Parts: sequence; structure tokens; C-alpha cells
Amino acid sequence: MKKALLILVLLSLGVVSCDNETTLQEFYVEHQNDNQYLAFDIPASLLTGDNSALDAEQKATLETIKKVNVLGFPLKEDNKETYETEKERLANILKDDQYKQLMRYGGGNRNAELYYLGEEDAIDELIVFGSDDEKGFGIARLTGNDMNPEALIRLLKSFEKGELDVAGLPKLNGFLD
Repeated sequence: MKKALLILVLLSLGVVSCDNETTLQEFYVEHQNDNQYLAFDIPASLLTGDNSALDAEQKATLETIKKVNVLGFPLKEDNKETYETEKERLANILKDDQYKQLMRYGGGNRNAELYYLGEEDAIDELIVFGSDDEKGFGIARLTGNDMNPEALIRLLKSFEKGELDVAGLPKLNGFLD
């Protein structure tokens, strides 16, 4: 009887302790083949093409990146309700304590948030979550080893200036225009 009671208690604890919250990785995997989403993975080798315009720090930062996963949800007339639901799901996932907010910016209908996993000065994953209530939302995950957040932000700025050669990246069909 005691043995059966002990087994029942252990099974009960196992069921109660199971975490049913979706992780960002699970969300990505769940939606990567969904036709409402745009999804692509970018290996680091595509980022290290002809980047002669980059300085030594930018090149070193680029080499700390292993892969980039991008998932976008373009907003259309017939998916506004799904857009709101999915955007809220992502926001709730990112509220988990494991995701530490690095910065937040935006205004009006446009917002962007940067999160990270790892240590503050040596992050393992950088997460960029952006939304525009007229175009949709997107999330990008940069995975790597001991990435420096300040150097990554400078690298992202060089991307915006067109200094980073991204000719091999998939087109987003006007999603980010």
C-alpha cells in the first residue's frame, strides 16, 4: 500500500510540474510550415560573403553568429484576428523570465523589442520582435556563442546602412518595405 501511494504521489508531482507553456523554439517550429507565415533560416555562411566594407570588430562580431531564424506574419484583411492572437502569444512567451529585455523602441503602430538569453556580456541568443499594425509582425532569433550585445547592435546598424552584403538572403516580398 505504501509503495502504491508513493508511486501515485510521484506521478502526481510529475504531472503538476510539467510546464505547458510554449517556448519560442516551439512557436517557431509550430509555424515554420504554416502558409500564413514567412519562415526562413539563414546559416552564418550566407552572412560572411563579401563584407569588405566592415571593420575588424564587425567581422569578429559576425563570426560569433551561428544562425538566424526569421518568422514573419504578414497582415492581410482576412487574418487580422489571427494576427492579434498570435502577436499576443509571442508577447506572452517573451514575458518568461528566461528572456531578458535588452531594449524596446517604437511608437504609434510600430514597436520593436530586443531580448537575449545568456549572460549580459556574452549572450547566446538575441531575439528581435517587431510589429507594425498595418503590415504584420516578425521575430528573428540570432544564435551564437558569447555574442556581445553592443557589438551586435553596431553590426545591425551597419546592416541598415547597407554595409553588410546580404545578397543571398531570401526576399520578403515587400513585407518589410
